[in-house]
Amino acid sequence: MTIDDAFAPLDDRGAGHAAWTQATAPVRLAEIGVAGAFVAVLMVLMWLGPRPDLATAPAQPFFWVKAIYTGALALAAHRAVTALMRRRGNLAPPLAVAAALVATMLIAASIEASRVEPALLARLFRPVGIMDCFRNILSLATPMLIFSALGLRRLDLERPAAVGLAAGLFCGGVAATILGLHCPHATFVFVGLWYTAAIGLCGLIGAAALVLVRRGGPARPE
Repeated sequence: MTIDDAFAPLDDRGAGHAAWTQATAPVRLAEIGVAGAFVAVLMVLMWLGPRPDLATAPAQPFFWVKAIYTGALALAAHRAVTALMRRRGNLAPPLAVAAALVATMLIAASIEASRVEPALLARLFRPVGIMDCFRNILSLATPMLIFSALGLRRLDLERPAAVGLAAGLFCGGVAATILGLHCPHATFVFVGLWYTAAIGLCGLIGAAALVLVRRGGPARPE
């Protein structure tokens, strides 16, 4: 069986639930997100390691602030994919939600930065910590990025780069949400800057990957 066979219908009656079409792509992407989140949890537990205070972390408000922020970005990106799959889909709502989320987080980060000690602020800009954040989010997102690109490439997309960008942002948002089980950072500055940038990088990778692997011409009939 080839990679392509894995994404083809199981028979001529279209009984294969793995089939990707314009209509089913958002559902398939959501399924990848759920499976990817499960894999990411295993990666945290078996590779990165859970944060030392995981037992008490859920009692800290910022634990949920971080999770809600990244999770909401993932949902907005998924809605953008859904809109792009429709002939007259409206991208304005998901874009507005994502912009409002990022703007709110950056405003909170600016206020926080003006109130913390310079030494603490400098620690949030250490290259080692930043690179760890990028590496971890990209690592957790990679399985989702691969499978979303393999599925979406079968479709006849008018704007493959935009679809890939939105799908990549979705994968990055899911990965960043799960990373909260490992990452103990609890500041608006760190999450607002580096989590957001890492999710954005996942989006760029998703766009580039889909453009590179996408088949020319219309998708194969289902």
